[in-house]
Amino acid sequence: MKFKKRLIYYFFGFLLGLMITIFIIQQKDTEFNYLPNDRVLGDFKKKEWHFDYSFYSFDTINILKNSKIEFSKSIIGNDSCNIYLLNQKKGSTKFYFNATNCENKVYYTDLRTSSN
Repeated sequence: MKFKKRLIYYFFGFLLGLMITIFIIQQKDTEFNYLPNDRVLGDFKKKEWHFDYSFYSFDTINILKNSKIEFSKSIIGNDSCNIYLLNQKKGSTKFYFNATNCENKVYYTDLRTSSN
């Protein structure tokens, strides 16, 4: 069998397998949390959330949805709970807040806003 024919068979099988894999992943609603920011936010989603009074006038779900963690300013490796500093830019407003990640709960505190 010539190389060109083998290459065509290979790409046909590869594309067929890729389409099946994409179909299965979309049906299962799977998330791939390979980056550190995604892993920590994925861990937050699995736990019970508690908000302090500074969050009451804001749409908290949209603030949390696309937040980025500043690992250099976070306190990680404590005995019981890690404290992460999160930020999110929405339009011209930037939100900063702390998330204390304990074993079963996440406490969101100290929401601050700044305009650029």
